[in-house]
Amino acid sequence: MAITSYTQYLRDLKRIIDGIRNKPFKFDGADVQVSLCKNGFGYRCRNRVENGQLFSEHDIGPLNGHGWQPDHEQLARAEIDEFFELPEVFAYSDRALHADKNPLSVAHWDATIGIVEIEVRERLLPPRGQRMLFAGFTDLIHAEFFLAVERDLLVQNHQPGTDLYEWRETLQNKTTSLSMPVLAE
Repeated sequence: MAITSYTQYLRDLKRIIDGIRNKPFKFDGADVQVSLCKNGFGYRCRNRVENGQLFSEHDIGPLNGHGWQPDHEQLARAEIDEFFELPEVFAYSDRALHADKNPLSVAHWDATIGIVEIEVRERLLPPRGQRMLFAGFTDLIHAEFFLAVERDLLVQNHQPGTDLYEWRETLQNKTTSLSMPVLAE
């Protein structure tokens, strides 16, 4: 089976997130959570829309400790915006969450690992959401090596998952979310 590239999918997600950030009054509600692991450091951003108003939180910290702090300078947002522009992006399937080397518990030095979870309620449309775990690369060489090693854990032919999935209609009650864990020292 062919590995699915998620580079364009990530670009489309960025447009949706920008729409939520820039025009929150167009939504009945939204919850956008993005967490990144890059070079052993973590970045988190949460944007919520309630009653037409946007609320944002940003945190940064090392993955090997409990030193996460509020990010008042919004370095996390800059890193996250950069993530959405990476030239090579692939998505993990549900199999990755149950693998011996779960990508959420391993520091990656050649990839940026990103969790993007969105629940959105647009006016006059059913609520929908997506939850994906991505690996992004700045160059094709690292991406090809990653594909050779992780092939069995990646989405092939847009297979839907239970824990990791592309857009689908959702219930009003949010399901359990994934989060970037703290790695053992």
